[in-house]
Amino acid sequence: MHPSFLALPARAMSRINLEVPTWLDVCFLLVKTGTNIAILGLVCMSLVAVSTLCTPGALTSACSISEKRTATPNGRRRVQAVTGNNGLGLLILPNGSRFQTTLYHLKVLGELPATAKLPYYILSGVGCHECDANTSIYIHSPSNGPMKGEGTQARFAYPGRESHYMDQSLLYVGRMFFGDCVAGHPDAAVWFERFLGSDQTWHSDVFVAEVKKDDLVTGEIKRAIPSITEAEKSVAWGKCQEVPGINRLSEP
Repeated sequence: MHPSFLALPARAMSRINLEVPTWLDVCFLLVKTGTNIAILGLVCMSLVAVSTLCTPGALTSACSISEKRTATPNGRRRVQAVTGNNGLGLLILPNGSRFQTTLYHLKVLGELPATAKLPYYILSGVGCHECDANTSIYIHSPSNGPMKGEGTQARFAYPGRESHYMDQSLLYVGRMFFGDCVAGHPDAAVWFERFLGSDQTWHSDVFVAEVKKDDLVTGEIKRAIPSITEAEKSVAWGKCQEVPGINRLSEP
């Protein structure tokens, strides 16, 4: 298994307790300092309007909309996952178009950028309904066409601990990171894994999924093998994200 002054950012605004008395105090101070009446009126009206809109009780409306709909760090809107009428997950792409996946319980974890294609989205989900399959990681670019069905679409181990479904003996332990996490593999998904092999001995590896020439390339890193400490430092520096692990039983 390898698996800019008057424009506060919306994210910051959602965390500020904007109360009308506070802004009235500000306007009072402006009057005391002899601020031009036209400027004073404009500023105070704007501040009161903002404070009315963005009170904590209003965060499900206009204040939260910008939080939900904007922006990845590079300025593009985020892709969203929704559930279709058939239970399968749909991706709402940044341009508003929809992409049908073959996954149930779909979530978008991140993306790997491409040059002449849409990004390769890092997804989690299950490829069948009411079955024994575990949640897995899927990496797919809509530019590559429809996803394949269960059993044929490539999937990767979800991070965490996996135990045998019969005796709960440990079979797999893995941690997954994506972004600029390790040297030599920028904008990649990286797994640090330990698993019980068919020879009943424990094996360790570092597995990578990365985009090269707009194609997804996967495999075990065999040269200049990175350490998990390197990935953890990259997380601390804000260059990388870790996918939280889950505990689960193996598939029958």
